[in-house]
Amino acid sequence: MMYDKVLGSMVAAAIGDAMGTPLESRPIYLIKQDLGKGGFVYDYCDMPKDSFAPEMKKGFVSDDFSISFASLKAIVKHGGISLDAVIEGLLDWRYGDQFKLYSSAYLGPTTSIGIQKLEGTYEPTYMDSMECHQKTITNGAAMKAWICGLLEPGNLDKAIDDAIMLGLPTHDNVIALSAAGAVAAGVSKAMVRNVTTDQIVEAGLYGAREGYRRALEVAHDAAGASVEKRIELAVEIGLKYSHDFEACITEMTDIVGTGLFANEAAPAAFGFFVSAGGDVMETIFRSINAGNDCDTVATMAGALAGAFKGYHTIPPHHLSFLSKTNGMDIEQMAKDVCALIQ
Repeated sequence: MMYDKVLGSMVAAAIGDAMGTPLESRPIYLIKQDLGKGGFVYDYCDMPKDSFAPEMKKGFVSDDFSISFASLKAIVKHGGISLDAVIEGLLDWRYGDQFKLYSSAYLGPTTSIGIQKLEGTYEPTYMDSMECHQKTITNGAAMKAWICGLLEPGNLDKAIDDAIMLGLPTHDNVIALSAAGAVAAGVSKAMVRNVTTDQIVEAGLYGAREGYRRALEVAHDAAGASVEKRIELAVEIGLKYSHDFEACITEMTDIVGTGLFANEAAPAAFGFFVSAGGDVMETIFRSINAGNDCDTVATMAGALAGAFKGYHTIPPHHLSFLSKTNGMDIEQMAKDVCALIQ
């Protein structure tokens, strides 16, 4: 059961990232116009010429899954999560041969600054003296926090603490880490046998609340909408429009948002997860067709759904396709994670 959930979460996160990346930055109507031939997208697409990385091939993941995989690789090597493992994972993703394709194409400014600080090459600016760090309220900590849930099945508090450790070097503010806590706690709960979607949402709300409180002790302050309250709003929208695909993604995009900010992307992931009843592929399809930073939303939502439903509910061709395309042995990594947690 545990292996089925771990592999399910990993594969679903990779599917969400790979399917969502070509759709990223577009609004819903341009997704339908440019990539869906007038309808929605339900499969992998070629990268558009106007995308962030037009050279990437169909089925390639972006930073969302690749940095998560690099982090897991380091954590497995170290026998568990630690600051040394977190730093090694970041640096391997940035400079290691296996991941340089992804880091060269998708290295974001927030993660770049975090890595420069770790290396001692960062040149401070006047922004660093400000009390509140709005510039780093992005979803880079939340996008990889799902791996903390895998590592701590059912142990929400440890998953939240691990997510803060994992995200702090690059996303040093309370809102980004609140979102990371929500995703980590949600996936941790989804790893439990006979869990319900309601219980997973409650875990996410707890993770957002506790993640914020605990981050206040170690991270910079930030002004912005509450991750916890936006999860509540996103879930309300998801449930209201669970039987109307287009209305669901339109309302989620217009009201909660599916953008780069952590207090949009993470709540939207929970909203799409409940709107689909936790079904893996339906959760992913809703997430990617919402547009904006949809690959990140779909990575997090996919991780939740995959842990909830398990790998046996995912069409089997995705694992071999994604593993071969990206040169990542996802199946072996799932076995290594299971060896750590059992």
